[in-house]
Amino acid sequence: MNARLLITLSLLCLPATGYAAASHSISEIRTLIASAAAAHAKRVVIPPGVYRGGLASGNAVILPIQNIDDLKIVAKDVLMVCTMRTRAVEFDNCRNVEMEGLRIDYDPLTFTQGTVTATAPDKSWIDVTLDAGYPRMPFSRIDVVDPHTRFRVHGMPFLWGTKAALVKPNVVRVTLKGIGDAAPVGSLTSLNDGNEAGGVCHGIDLENCKGGMVLRDVTLYCAPGMGIVEHGGAGGTRLLGVRIVPGPTPAGAAEPRLLTTSWDGILHAAVRKGPDVENCRIEDCGDDSWSDQSGPMLVVKSQDNQVVLAGGSTLLPGDRICRSLASSPLRVLSVRTVPINQAGLDSDTMEKLDKAPQWTLWAVDHQTVQVATLDSASSHDVGTSFYSPDNQGNGFIFRNNYVYSSGRLLIKASDGLIEGNTLIDGHNVVVDPEVAAGAAFGIENIAFRDNTVIGVDNSCNAPWSSQAGAFSGVAGAIENGKKTFAAAGNFVNFDIEDNTFEDVAGVSIALAGVQGAKLLGNKFIKPHSETLSNSGADYGIDQAAVIFLRNCKAVTLKGNKVVAPGRYEKRVLDDNATNSNSTDH
Repeated sequence: MNARLLITLSLLCLPATGYAAASHSISEIRTLIASAAAAHAKRVVIPPGVYRGGLASGNAVILPIQNIDDLKIVAKDVLMVCTMRTRAVEFDNCRNVEMEGLRIDYDPLTFTQGTVTATAPDKSWIDVTLDAGYPRMPFSRIDVVDPHTRFRVHGMPFLWGTKAALVKPNVVRVTLKGIGDAAPVGSLTSLNDGNEAGGVCHGIDLENCKGGMVLRDVTLYCAPGMGIVEHGGAGGTRLLGVRIVPGPTPAGAAEPRLLTTSWDGILHAAVRKGPDVENCRIEDCGDDSWSDQSGPMLVVKSQDNQVVLAGGSTLLPGDRICRSLASSPLRVLSVRTVPINQAGLDSDTMEKLDKAPQWTLWAVDHQTVQVATLDSASSHDVGTSFYSPDNQGNGFIFRNNYVYSSGRLLIKASDGLIEGNTLIDGHNVVVDPEVAAGAAFGIENIAFRDNTVIGVDNSCNAPWSSQAGAFSGVAGAIENGKKTFAAAGNFVNFDIEDNTFEDVAGVSIALAGVQGAKLLGNKFIKPHSETLSNSGADYGIDQAAVIFLRNCKAVTLKGNKVVAPGRYEKRVLDDNATNSNSTDH
C-alpha cells in the first residue's frame, strides 16, 4: 500500500475540522494531576473530552508535571489543544510516571504552509501564498514539498539562513540566495519556527527524570520545535505506541497538513540508560526523526587527581570517563557542579572557550563546569577530551516502528538494537558521535536487523559530511588538514543482518573504522536507480557502490543479494581491506 495513503487512512478517525467545540479547560487537567499527587494516588483518570488553554500563571509550560513519583495518568480520548506556541507537557524530576492516551495539538498551529506562486528573477526570493485556514505568520524555516507526493522533494538542498516577511496578508516572501532554484513556482512548502516569546520550545519534555517513565499511546500532531525531548536523568524511558502524525485539516482549510514537528521528532540526550521505543509512528517531521545523543567533555583545568570538565553529561560518583573504547577508564570519586566563574580558570582558557569556532574541540557548553576527583593520581592536560559511557544513552531499543519522515535516525550510543522497523524516504540511519577532531568517543555493539529501508538519501545532499549511506557507521576526522576517517577501534561490533534496502539512491551500507562487523543476509533491491547522491564526496565515499568499507577490520560479508540493480551502479563492494567472505550478487 502507498505510504501516503497509509497516512491518509490514519486520519480517518480524526475530526474533519478544528477544535472550536472544546468543552473543558486545560486547567482541569492540571488540577486533577496535582490533587492525585498530593493524595499519593497511584492512578488518575482524565475524563474524555477536548481541553483547551494556555499557560498557568508564572509558568512557561502549559502542563507542568514536577517532582511526582509513582503515578499513572490515564488520558484516553483526551485531546489537549494548546493556544500558545510553547511546551505542552513537561515531566521534571519525576519517577515512575506513565502517561497513557493523551493527544496534543495546537491552535493556532505551530507552522504554516502554502504554494510558491512567484520567484525573483535572480532566484533570491520566493513568494509563498498561504493555504486557507493556516496561520498568517512569516515563519522562515522552510521545507520544500512535492505536490504529487506531499513529501519533501527529492534533491532538496539544505536551506539554512532563510529570512521571511509578510508582503501581503496571505503571502510570505522567503529570502535566500538561490532559493528559487530549490523551490520553483508550484512547489508546496511548510514554514515553521520554535516557541513564541514568553514560551519554551518542544512539545513534550522529560527533564532529569529518575527512571520508570512511560509514554503509552500518546499522540502529538505538531510541536513548536522538537516533538518529544528527554534530557539527562536515569533514562530507560519507554515510548510505546507513540504517534507523531499530521493532525486533522484545520477549520476553514482545504489542504491537509504537510508537517508535524518543526524540528526533530524524538530526541534523547545524555541519559544514563537508553530508551525503549517500540510500535511508534513518526511522520513528516521538520528535521531528524529519532536520535539517542551524547557529547564529550573537555578538561579545562587539572591538578593532581582533580579535573575541571566543561560540556558533556552530568556525572555522578562511580561514573567512568574514557578517551576511547580501548583506553582504561577513570573512575569519578566525587563531583560538584559550579558556575564557570567559580572554577578558577585562567584567562587564556576562558578565551579559548568563549571564542572557539563551531565544530572545534573547544566549542563546548561552559556556563557551568564539573569539578571531579578521579581515581588517578596523575594530572590530565588541559584540552584533553573524555566521554562517559555511563551517560551515553547505552542499551537503547528502537523496534517495530514506522517512520515516514525526511530526517535521520541518529545514534551516538552503544549496546543498541534497531530491529523490525519500516523506514521510508528518510535521510539515513547514522551511527556517528559528531564530535570535533581530537574529541573522545567510543561506540560499540550496534545491531541493525530485519529492517525495511526504502528510498533513503534522496534529499539534502552533503558532500562535506561523512554521513553517507542508507546505513552509515562512519566518523569523520581531520589529518594534516585533510578529511579522512577515524581509526578502527572507535567503532566495535556492528551486526547488520537480514535487512531489505530498496530504491536507495547511493551507497546502501557505508562503514569506516569499524573493528568487527557482520553484514549477513541483507537484500538490496533496485539500488542506484536514481541519480546518485553526492553525500560524502569530500571523504571519497563511493556512492556508486552498494557497500562501502574503509579501514575496517574483521568484517564478514555473507549471503547479501543485489536484485535488479539500476544503471548508476558500478560495483557491489568498494573495500580497501581483505575480508573473510565475499558478497554474493
